[in-house]
Amino acid sequence: MRILIIESCEKVLKEKVNSSIVHVRNSILLRDSLGIDLVSHVSEIDEAMKHQYDAIICAYASPYMKYDSYLTLLDNNPNAKLYWLVNDHDVEDNILLRKWILKYNKPFHMICNNPREGYRGWILRKILNEKTLNDWIDEWHTVNLNVLIFNEEEFKKPIRNKKDIIYYGTFRKHRIDDLLKYNNINYHLSSSKKNHDKFSEAGVTARFIDRLQWEDLEEDLFGFDGVYLKDYKYSLYVEDKHTHDNYAFMANRFYECVMSNTILFYDSNCQQTIKKSGYNISPFQIVNDGVELKHKLNLIDSDSDMYKTILEIQQSNVKIIKKERKNLLATFKEILS
Repeated sequence: MRILIIESCEKVLKEKVNSSIVHVRNSILLRDSLGIDLVSHVSEIDEAMKHQYDAIICAYASPYMKYDSYLTLLDNNPNAKLYWLVNDHDVEDNILLRKWILKYNKPFHMICNNPREGYRGWILRKILNEKTLNDWIDEWHTVNLNVLIFNEEEFKKPIRNKKDIIYYGTFRKHRIDDLLKYNNINYHLSSSKKNHDKFSEAGVTARFIDRLQWEDLEEDLFGFDGVYLKDYKYSLYVEDKHTHDNYAFMANRFYECVMSNTILFYDSNCQQTIKKSGYNISPFQIVNDGVELKHKLNLIDSDSDMYKTILEIQQSNVKIIKKERKNLLATFKEILS
């Protein structure tokens, strides 16, 4: 069985890519874990055209993607089963698959973190060829794509000297109300520079820094090799309001912090997600606002035994995560076959 992923980043993806874009990292991990072919730049289309595929996975589809060029791959594989791969409840329809529907009037299938009823209703109600997008999606497979990111080798590395607390990620308007509660803790906020103004305009007060590094870099002449999550002692976990009532597994940052030995503190609005996840999380790690978080940070910073205890509770999830990741890859293969 031969499988192809069509990514949407318009960059040739080598073996190691320093990317903070989740769907790009997921595509690379699936390629490497399951031996799947991957096309992410138009220059790679000709090589892929030499093969016949049993399944083609379309991961997102950016506004800059050259859809017509990639559509030739779908034209070349009329019997392939088509899938949309998405790990976010808020992504509008994949435009490559939209073109497929408009051209062939055929459905496709979904592989997603969210169940069908947990996806944004207004997106699924969009009209294509006189049907809703929901009508064009045949099979819907709900799986935990976020666990893909966990890297046991990264977890096993010696723990660095850590300090400070960080929140990282793109600007999400539906997280701002929760994030505003932590304006008093003077945390680092890592995001692309274009997002710094968006956070500031929304009233968020933080020490803004550029995006984190995810692959080890060589030191420069001044001994600087980038800023990593593993440099931070703590991180803050908030989620979209939609996710409070629509379970979609723990976010990528949970797995990233576990493997980086960075202790997470969770906003109390995430408690339903925490409960349903089945992971070991101490009640000490759940906070209502910045005042409570600041108090707990002071407590744990002044008590090395308490810090060690909380870290060990978080580390106890590694065994569960490894099993879950293994099961995900097996399930993924089963879906495609």
